[in-house]
Order: sequence, then structure tokens, then C-alpha cells
Amino acid sequence: MIISYDRQTLFIGVPKNGSQTARAVLGQIGVDLVGEMGRHPTVSEAIRLAEAKLPGEMIAPTKIYAFWRDPVERFCSAVEFHKRCVPNSFIQLFPDRFVGIAPHARWFEPDPNAIDLDMRAVIDSVPPLDILAALPPPLVPGVLRQPRSGNLSFYRLQSEWLDDPRVTVLPFADYEAGLREIVDWFGGDGVSVDIPQINAAAGPLSELSMYETEAVRAYYAGDLQL
Repeated sequence: MIISYDRQTLFIGVPKNGSQTARAVLGQIGVDLVGEMGRHPTVSEAIRLAEAKLPGEMIAPTKIYAFWRDPVERFCSAVEFHKRCVPNSFIQLFPDRFVGIAPHARWFEPDPNAIDLDMRAVIDSVPPLDILAALPPPLVPGVLRQPRSGNLSFYRLQSEWLDDPRVTVLPFADYEAGLREIVDWFGGDGVSVDIPQINAAAGPLSELSMYETEAVRAYYAGDLQL
């Protein structure tokens, strides 16, 4: 979602793969294609956004980068972020559990302490597998996605962004080193750049049982092949 037109280099931000941190770093030396929309465009979508933002320019990136994260770890990170910052989506996913509890004033809440204690208690009690079961099935090429309430793009398969032969996939396990490499490709100084932590987990991630882990791996089978 960040492009360096001069160097024809594009970074694709996959949700829960350090995309907001990368945006903060690369946005200083490239063009932010999404601004405050918080979108996570695919390669084709990003190129269309770049063409709209840079009219008359030929957009044909020769280097495209994105990070891949272990699907189980990424799911646990998504659950932590979801419970901490997106309270009202739980009312839409599990309305029967929130009878008598008013929605939070904001859809995205960066301060978890601002959420009503009764709402927080119900959210914290939702098991990870209940969330998994409430998600739409993985996207099938050529089949329209059935929309669900709320924006839960951070649960979508990474393959929706990474299953493109033009993308150089970097391991999230080596995120800092990989991001410094991308900074160099963007024309910056990867050695000296300061890398903040944005949307990092506020606490330990969920520890799944073997059964839960296998259920998550089955849902994200398309990501295990990347």
C-alpha cells in the first residue's frame, strides 16, 4: 500500500503482518496509497490506486514486497487485536451474548480501558474457536464473498494478497531485517531508520490447544502452502 514511483517499488500490507508499522516507516519515503482509509489493497488494487494518485504516470512496479506470517500466530494476533480494539463487531457476530449491553461509542477503540466492563467481560469470554466458526469461509476464486457485518479483514487469508507471482514474500519472523531491506529498495537508509511498534499486542497471545491449533490450520490451509 506504499509505492516508490521513482524506484518502481511497491509494498503490500497484509493485515496483522506489521502493515501499519511498515506504513509509518515507508510512508516517509514513498506515496501512501490508502491514506486514512486503513485499507489493505491487493497488488492489482494498489496499482489502480497508484494510477489514480499519479495520473499520467506509468505504474509498473518491478519490485513488490509483502510479509508472510505463521497462520496460527497471525490468527492469535488477530484475536488479541479484535478483542482489544473492535468491540462492536462482537455484538454483530454474537448478538445473543450481549443482550442488555449497549454498543460502544466508537467502532475502533484504541484505549481498551474505555470499553464498558460488562461488554469487556463478555468479549474476553468468547473462545477463539467461536470467532473462527463465525468467520466467512475462505475466499474461493471466482466465487463472490458473502459479506458479514463489520470489517474483519485481519482474519482473511494471506493468500488473498500473496498469491501473486510478482510478490517477493518475506518472513514475518525476520520482520525488522526484512523491513530494513525494503527501506533500502525505497531509497531510504535501512540501517539507521527507526522502526516503531504500531498495533503490537498489548499482552501475551492466546495459547491454543492442539485441537484448536489444527482447526486454525485447517481454516488457513491456503496460507500454509505459501
